[in-house]
Amino acid sequence: MVTIRMLHIHGLTKRFGAKVLFEDAEAHIGHRSRIALVGPNGAGKSTLIKIILGAEFPDLGQVTRASHLAIGYLPQELPKLEGRSVLAEVMRTDARREDLIEVRKQLEASFAVEGASPEAPELERYGRILEELEHLDEYRLEARAKGILDGMGFKPTDLDRDLKEFSGGWLMRIALSRILLMDPDLLLLDEPTNHLDLESLLWLEEFLQKYQGAMLLISHDTAFLNRIVHEVLEIDQQRLWIYRGNLTAYEIQKEERIKVLRAQHRNQQAKVAELESFIERFGAKATKAAQAQSRVKQLEKMEMIELPDERSKVGFKFPPAPHSGREVITAKSMSMAFPGKVVLRDLNWVIKRGSRTAIVGTNGAGKTTLLRLLSGTLSPSGGELKTGHEVKIGYYAQIQAESLDMQSTILAELEAVAPDLAIAKVRAIAGAFLFTGDDVLKKCGVLSGGEKARVALAKLLLSPSNFLILDEPTNHLDVDSRAVLLHALQNYEGTLCLVSHDREFVGPLVDHVLEIIPGPQGSEVVQQLGTYAEYLERKIREASRSPSLSGMDASSRASGTDASSRAPEKTGEKNREGEAKKGPSHNQVREWGKERDRIEKEISALEKKQSELQAVMSDPQIYEDKPRARQLMEDQKNLEAQLGQKLSRWEELCSRLEQR
Repeated sequence: MVTIRMLHIHGLTKRFGAKVLFEDAEAHIGHRSRIALVGPNGAGKSTLIKIILGAEFPDLGQVTRASHLAIGYLPQELPKLEGRSVLAEVMRTDARREDLIEVRKQLEASFAVEGASPEAPELERYGRILEELEHLDEYRLEARAKGILDGMGFKPTDLDRDLKEFSGGWLMRIALSRILLMDPDLLLLDEPTNHLDLESLLWLEEFLQKYQGAMLLISHDTAFLNRIVHEVLEIDQQRLWIYRGNLTAYEIQKEERIKVLRAQHRNQQAKVAELESFIERFGAKATKAAQAQSRVKQLEKMEMIELPDERSKVGFKFPPAPHSGREVITAKSMSMAFPGKVVLRDLNWVIKRGSRTAIVGTNGAGKTTLLRLLSGTLSPSGGELKTGHEVKIGYYAQIQAESLDMQSTILAELEAVAPDLAIAKVRAIAGAFLFTGDDVLKKCGVLSGGEKARVALAKLLLSPSNFLILDEPTNHLDVDSRAVLLHALQNYEGTLCLVSHDREFVGPLVDHVLEIIPGPQGSEVVQQLGTYAEYLERKIREASRSPSLSGMDASSRASGTDASSRAPEKTGEKNREGEAKKGPSHNQVREWGKERDRIEKEISALEKKQSELQAVMSDPQIYEDKPRARQLMEDQKNLEAQLGQKLSRWEELCSRLEQR
């Protein structure tokens, strides 16, 4: 099947000073392309995105786009969002739509003034606005927006809150939700999973798998890309290389390509040596001069094969972990509450020396709060929390990056925690976290948030500790740096407790899973039975039938999953048989199906009435009869309200039936 091109990159060349990012590069994106854009940091991924968007211009070549191509772009940088509610921001998909809604509100306010007598032109204009809003899918947009926000982890009570009340990670979710609601022809997403918990990440995967447009994704989450993409576009040797399949297939194909390239390079080098030897031996002899010149021309015409740069792999081991007591942390009936909110309640937990635990749960459930309690940076409001004998804690939190000495260089910060380590080794560790050459001489004050986080993580890894507590340690690392960190942690001798949504990073590291499930009286902590892989399988099954994909009320999603599929063991007590709640009966499911079918017919009838009413209201003569015009506007509002109610109920029923 021939792929229809929506965007074509032809002969692209881009230089920054002496550095060449692209040289005569070619690529295309089809209407259903799902592409991972990969390459080392500094290879030009962000530049390529900017060129596609038209925010940057190539030195040579061009990017041709299909006419009226709509692009939705999520950058890594925190968006500037303010002055609106969450729902209003997400629904701000189109400037024209916003203008129409504002004018509609103004007109409706003027019509509502007692004793006012609207002029025919105003009423006619109002009718045209309603008609255009109908074409813009105005009446379904809110339900869709709420469904996406639910999937992104927002509660119904969050939707009317002001944007300034949310942290950077939640603002990124809002920006992503807005782009998904836009339903563009092409999605350009730069690290979309960085601020998502596992539940929201799995929801996003399901959403993107059903998405009908094209995608170009930058992500270091291998598991995420493997489930989404069908092609990989690699930036390497100033060219764009396309590979069919997901990221795993790409790695196999690239290895084969490099193997063939090396063989061709060896053969070519042997040929070059042979030609150069002949020229050197016979170039000065009159009888052989013509043949020597022929070989010189051969060399000049030969297109030399270049091998890709071999990136050096930095090995790293943690300093030996000091010996600690058998019980590293003991929590007895521990609770944590903030004014107006109980976060954790009645936690009984013993962390044994050498254990490796992943703490999982939705954002806001209390994962970071629990890590802060374990690290000693926060004291419990109730119960007891005891640190074991000779326990030395190493704690990584993203806010820890702000504790760096802003006047100090990266190298000085690292040397301060490892004064006995050779400078070459310190530089190698810095390189593992993307600071190479003169980068290590930069002052911390000029670094970006992500760069500061990487310095803080490198400092932690150089400090002797026997209990490591890590909060999303991989968010700002590329694939190679993650591999360095993973290898180091696999060989770490101490106790480990971490929060991370990076499934391929967590899986090889942990032997325990602790799940935090939020509830109205504070979060409940349960010890999972089984491996992290089994926990993931359950979550993927739940996400595949997630009610939020069809706009279900967020409260039912936040309340956790069906007890029979979770099979946890509460900390400090055993499961009792028969505790799992029974699902709906067969009769109940049948009734839901009947109601759904009936509501579908009612929605169709209402939409038909709405179209007929729009046709009537588009006639300017209607507005000469002002009482009738007022009645038509009232009918229009009533139809909108009825349609909204029916759509919400239909989506709720669909989600319930999908769960069966």
